[in-house]
Amino acid sequence: MSAPARRLLVLEPYFGGSHRAVLECLLPALGWEYDLLSLPPRKWKWRMRGSAITFASETRRLDSDWRAAHPHGEPARVGARGRWDAVFASTFVNLAEFRGLAGEAVAGVPTAMYFHENQLVYPNRHIAEWDLQFPLTNVTSALAADECWWNTQWNLERFLEEVDPFIRQFPDHHPRGLAEAVAERSSVLHPPFDPDPFDAALVQRGSYCRIVWPHRWEHDKDPETFFRVVSGLADEGLDFEVAVAGQAFLETAESFVSAGRSLGDRLVHLGEPESREAYAALLASSDVAVSTAVNEFFGLAMIEASAAGCMPLVPDRLAYPELYPVAMRYESPEALAARLRELIERRPAPGQGRALAARYTIDALLPEYRTAFERLFALAR
Repeated sequence: MSAPARRLLVLEPYFGGSHRAVLECLLPALGWEYDLLSLPPRKWKWRMRGSAITFASETRRLDSDWRAAHPHGEPARVGARGRWDAVFASTFVNLAEFRGLAGEAVAGVPTAMYFHENQLVYPNRHIAEWDLQFPLTNVTSALAADECWWNTQWNLERFLEEVDPFIRQFPDHHPRGLAEAVAERSSVLHPPFDPDPFDAALVQRGSYCRIVWPHRWEHDKDPETFFRVVSGLADEGLDFEVAVAGQAFLETAESFVSAGRSLGDRLVHLGEPESREAYAALLASSDVAVSTAVNEFFGLAMIEASAAGCMPLVPDRLAYPELYPVAMRYESPEALAARLRELIERRPAPGQGRALAARYTIDALLPEYRTAFERLFALAR
């Protein structure tokens, strides 16, 4: 007898970047039916505070339509108690609010929360009392979920280390055992990526070593350090090229363009590529990919650059030591400059990072996700 069909309710308030890339890779590969509720990738703080209201309303509507069409259940899905077998939500959903507001539509449906990041360790530049709502949302979501899935062990461990000290900031009523409660329902599932665009990209390397910085232009990615390092190398008279492949926002656009202008004709690309294919081609044309992040819970862009054949160079901190060998990590801006100088003068052979990236392809990780979902389905009440 074949296994019953499955249907997921997927909640993604920030449908862009790595959040979108993971879903567009994972959901088709699972082969199940799903309803994807999403919002554009803007104003993440407002998404985190308000998306539960929007999603709960749409969930109640979908559930009502389904029950009207299937008053006696759905014969093809014997044993299913409603429209969905599980809820799969990302970090920016307030899951506790969603479950309360969605009510009967998700009653008894098990939920998994996927933590792309966690706000307990996010490096805020300007901390206000209002900002405490965001780590608190992560805490209540983790407690409301049946399972918590984390993109790295580092992400999970930092959350468990910080949750109790965070709660002790409350003026009174400090619940105990939160770290233990979250740990009991937690496991690590690295985010998968689709290698096909990077395998298909034509390798057209130029005359000089090309260094790519494939990140969005925000303070937690520390673009200032990257440009300071490569500008210093340019001042030495070294011949190389720089491609900046990330997204800039309205508030950062001016500094984005200004920093790029400082490199003159060494800058061969600035801005978000117009398509996935163009992005893959840009990475494939590069020799070295650099991260200078001060906040990174996995870093899908660096894995994709590795898949495209780049030599990755990452800071020796955050989640990176879990993912990259010592030879691909550096300890300081000065060490980064020294490594880049070596690679400019002795250009690396193509394909330096491909073996590392192969661990995170959808084919490699799909069995782990299937196992995790089957465990989740078994929790239906």
